[in-house]
Amino acid sequence: MSLFIHIFCQADKPLRAREITHFIEEGAYFSSPPKVTVSPPPSQPDDAQWTELKIEYQARKRPVLLHREARAAKFKDDQDEAIEALQSAGLAKKHEALISRLKGAQQLIVFELDSEKATEECWEMVDNMEAWIAQELKGLIYVTGEGFYDAELKPLCKLAS
Repeated sequence: MSLFIHIFCQADKPLRAREITHFIEEGAYFSSPPKVTVSPPPSQPDDAQWTELKIEYQARKRPVLLHREARAAKFKDDQDEAIEALQSAGLAKKHEALISRLKGAQQLIVFELDSEKATEECWEMVDNMEAWIAQELKGLIYVTGEGFYDAELKPLCKLAS
C-alpha cells in the first residue's frame, strides 16, 4: 500500500539531487548503496531541476520515490487536500497556523513508499531524510490520513486516533 508523506516547504531554495544522494550515502542505511535515478537527468552541473528521484534500495522491493514541485500553482490540489483533512476532522479553526503555513508553501516534496513492505532500514532512511528536508527548507510534514508534524517529526496535529 502506498503511503504519501508531503513536505510543504516555506523556503524556496533549491534542494539538489546530489545533496539527497550524499545524505543517503552518508547515512549508511543499507549494506550496499542504493541506486538513485534522477528525472529528468541533470543536463548541467546545477541539478536542482529534478522532479522525481527513485531510490532502489533492495531487489524485489518497491523503490522509494520523491516527487518535487517548485511551482505553487502545480501543488494547489495537495494544499487543498491537506486543508480539507483538517476541516473534515473539525480541526481547521484550532489549527489556523497550519493552514497558513500550507498556503505559504513555496515548494512541495512528496515521498511515496510501500508502507507495508518497506524494510526497517528504509523507514530509518525516510524518517531521517524527511526531518532533514523539513529542517533545511522550513517544511511542514503532512502524512495522508494521519496528521501533521514539525521538522523534528513531533506531532503538531493528529487526524486519527
